Amino acid sequence: MEVVVFGATGRVGRHVVDTALLREHEVRAFVRSPEKVDPIHRDNSHLSIVEGDALDTDAVERAVQGTDAVLSALGPADGSPIDVAIRGGENILAAMQAHDVPRVVILGGRVISHPKDPFSVSGRVLSFAVDLVAGDLTGGGERLMRTLAASDYEWVMVRPPWIRSGPRTRDYRTGYLRLTALSTVSRANVAAFMVRAAETDRWVGEAPMITN
Repeated sequence: MEVVVFGATGRVGRHVVDTALLREHEVRAFVRSPEKVDPIHRDNSHLSIVEGDALDTDAVERAVQGTDAVLSALGPADGSPIDVAIRGGENILAAMQAHDVPRVVILGGRVISHPKDPFSVSGRVLSFAVDLVAGDLTGGGERLMRTLAASDYEWVMVRPPWIRSGPRTRDYRTGYLRLTALSTVSRANVAAFMVRAAETDRWVGEAPMITN
């Protein structure tokens, strides 16, 4: 399968690239700064580097065209707008529609709510706190999920809690979970789940949480 990874040099994105290559996919790494691509991957014949900005619609279209799936690990970074994941996500969906790319896996967050979520006091408190300081981002993420839900895309939105460093393991849970304020997950496990979601139909049309 040929996939394009947006945010490929980010803290989660670099693990997505690593996992996709380990699983022998053809990977396009969409990056603003090619020199930040992990040196151990630069000579990998299954990796190609596409330089561009996720807010540039033409660059996004070039990256998406001809792929089988998109994995977006976009998030705020030095020099990028705080809402780059939302605006970039909208550009990705437009490019997918233009070039008939069926599947997308998007990294979201636990503060984006879903009707299947179990009630959680700590979750409601966290969502309320985030809304106070970054309500536009939460609203934008939920708007993006509604756009996906109303579309014909084979989409998955992965919603982790606090993301931390740590190894890739098999010891993580996915689904509509009752998370706490102390719930965490490693970046490597988030990446592994994102790649798995691109490979299978198990979570198509869903927004699962993931936690260790």
